[in-house]
Amino acid sequence: MSVPVQTRPVAATPVTHRIVPALVGHAARAQAIYIPCPEWCVVDHLDPMTCFDDIVHYSDADSVTVLTLTDDVTAHSELSLNISSDPTARDPRLRSAHLVVNDAASVDAYLTPDMAEELADDLITFAVKMRTAARTARQANQSQAG
Repeated sequence: MSVPVQTRPVAATPVTHRIVPALVGHAARAQAIYIPCPEWCVVDHLDPMTCFDDIVHYSDADSVTVLTLTDDVTAHSELSLNISSDPTARDPRLRSAHLVVNDAASVDAYLTPDMAEELADDLITFAVKMRTAARTARQANQSQAG
């Protein structure tokens, strides 16, 4: 069953950068430099000190946890999402702002904004199917109890 998903184009908000200090170099010879940093970045580039090539920008993470009724202590899985940019990455695609999806168990998934929107549409469709399945299970339980 295919569930139609209605999406509206969202107007892009221009990303502004601020100039922030970053501490780079070796402990004995650290230097403060000033770098452009996207407004969505939450990294304190002064802590910890790093090499210039290791400066990375990322946003706060959002996450969703999948619980299971058979284990009250440990979640089944958790997905997290944040925006990231690695200005000196060897792969030029990682230099641009992109989304990172992590499940804490495997390698990160790096998504372009277009890939992320496609995944979001798929997740919305999945959520609708999950809600339908939950209602079916609830009805089945109520029928057995009644």
